[in-house]
Amino acid sequence: MNLKERRFLFSKMSLIGITFLLLGGCISKKQGVVTSDNEYIDIPSWNTQKTTKLIIDSKLLFYWKQWPKNEQGVFDKNILTRPDTVNSTSSVWTRKGYPPKGFGTYRFFIKQEDVQNEAVLNLSRVLGACEVWINGEKQTTHGNLSKNLADSVDGIPALIVELPKEEFLDVMLLVSSSNSRLGGGFPLQNSIDEKASFSLFKQRKFAFESLVTLLIIIFGMYQIFIYTSVHKEKYFLYFGLFCIIGASRQLFVSETVIHKMFPEISFEIVQRLRYICFYAGLGLIFLYHHYLYPGYFSRRVVLFFTLFPVLGTLYVAIAPVFYGTYSAPVFQLFGFINLVAGYWLMVKAIKDEKPFAKWILLNLIIISVTFTNDILNAMMLRKTDFVVNMGLLTYVVFQVYLNHKIAKRKEEMLRTMTLEVAQMNEQIQTNKAKISKLLHESYYHLKSKREIADNLTKIKQEDDTVSLTNILKNLKSELLEDNQLNTIKNDIEILNYEYLKRLKANAPNLTDTDLEICSYIHMGLGRNEISRLRNTTIEAVRKSRYRVRKKLELEVDEDLENYLKNI
Repeated sequence: MNLKERRFLFSKMSLIGITFLLLGGCISKKQGVVTSDNEYIDIPSWNTQKTTKLIIDSKLLFYWKQWPKNEQGVFDKNILTRPDTVNSTSSVWTRKGYPPKGFGTYRFFIKQEDVQNEAVLNLSRVLGACEVWINGEKQTTHGNLSKNLADSVDGIPALIVELPKEEFLDVMLLVSSSNSRLGGGFPLQNSIDEKASFSLFKQRKFAFESLVTLLIIIFGMYQIFIYTSVHKEKYFLYFGLFCIIGASRQLFVSETVIHKMFPEISFEIVQRLRYICFYAGLGLIFLYHHYLYPGYFSRRVVLFFTLFPVLGTLYVAIAPVFYGTYSAPVFQLFGFINLVAGYWLMVKAIKDEKPFAKWILLNLIIISVTFTNDILNAMMLRKTDFVVNMGLLTYVVFQVYLNHKIAKRKEEMLRTMTLEVAQMNEQIQTNKAKISKLLHESYYHLKSKREIADNLTKIKQEDDTVSLTNILKNLKSELLEDNQLNTIKNDIEILNYEYLKRLKANAPNLTDTDLEICSYIHMGLGRNEISRLRNTTIEAVRKSRYRVRKKLELEVDEDLENYLKNI
């Protein structure tokens, strides 16, 4: 095994390893868990714990349309009656059959073994506005809480509450919501963390997410620069835009960085931008794959995958946030359809031995795992910290590298083709004079045939002025000229063999007639010359050119001659 093969094997194994690492990130991992076997959630001393994070896995009390405050706003826990119970990891009130818009109170109890070490309650996602009361004391407000739902404003980002240094804690979470189809509450995993380690983790998370986002944006801008300055390949443009949109979405999903940069940003803006970035990203990644290996998707398929994200973006930008959340399952389904289309394209490209198709398929698996984890987060089924960021960065880095290799491969092929074309041009120039002469003589050729027809008519009329010997002589001359025409056509076909082979690979739906027309256009022949060479009308040549443009799916502003000469 030589050095090149070893590097290839190492790179391939690295990609596979990263894929399984990301896949493992989508599987729930064993963490410290606190459960409630009785009335209280028991928190042992942090000094005896192997972890500084304890996931809450217990039942919560829920009071629909009840808050522990009277009309004057005075706290009174006796107001709360007839509670339901909900799971701590899926505590949204629609799961109990209540309508999405409304208000209520979540309640649970904590018993702390060690009250000296400070701890925090980490509510990683809050749907709605929230007030936190512990042992009858108001701790914090998240957003704008109101029974008048028109005045209720959701809070962002995650809600972090420092727990009082008391042994027994009666925790009440007052919630109002009118923006989510899931209702109000706490849909993700909630935890109790040691304060010092949590603060350090928060700082590291901010630094990590900022760095990853910045790197992805830089890579995206680099791809756009390559498109504008070096390679006019559209896949550079669409991939660069995808990187910028993808990085932006991660800002609005995790909220850590965006809230640090814009503390006063509203939940409504964040929610809209989450969906807009998702729709736009899906449309861009499809267009990237389409232009990377063109010719596999029909015009209707391309139109669908382009138009649908545009309509989705307009919908979430215009519709109220509450109704916008109902589009989430739609774009999740559209995302999986997009992935299926990507896999289908890569399989076809591998079958046709397209360069680097196998590598891109492997990288597509990475983005698929990342996308799946992102969907699990959005569906409130899985909470991960860095898998999506790492997966997206890994995909972008490898894909930028592959884009570079593909462009370099095309440059090498172009240089080889240029040399071949130069050699072919020498042969073409040799025969072009013959072709030109034959074209100019075509008029006399037709005139001679008319004279033969007239003479044959005169013989039939027994006209003694016409000699049969002269007619036969003219016929032999005509046959000789037809043979010359066929010979030149054969020479053209031989000279353009490699070109026609490439053309067939790019556009397999072209007929033999279409290929002949393309060959003549590639040689620089005009419509008049082609019509004479094919013994047809100029109008027929025009229709043939139109048919070729349609099959090649050229835009209105794309020049057919330039397109064919660049193949």
